[in-house]
Amino acid sequence: MSHSEEKKVELNIDADLINAAEVELEKLPKTAEEMLEKWIYLGRAVAKQLNEDEQLLVMAGTGSVRVGVSED
Repeated sequence: MSHSEEKKVELNIDADLINAAEVELEKLPKTAEEMLEKWIYLGRAVAKQLNEDEQLLVMAGTGSVRVGVSED
């Protein structure tokens, strides 16, 4: 179906859900620089917990990371 043939549907969404979505959007990076900074901090935190082989697997897209609570 082409864009000109797409059907449009009107949805009524609760105002509380719209407000919650707007609050969440405010937390997201607004610029490429902010997004890169977020990825850098996240990558740094993850890298501290992985050995070199695990880091390479994650960077290649063939490894995965599970998040859990430390017992320390």
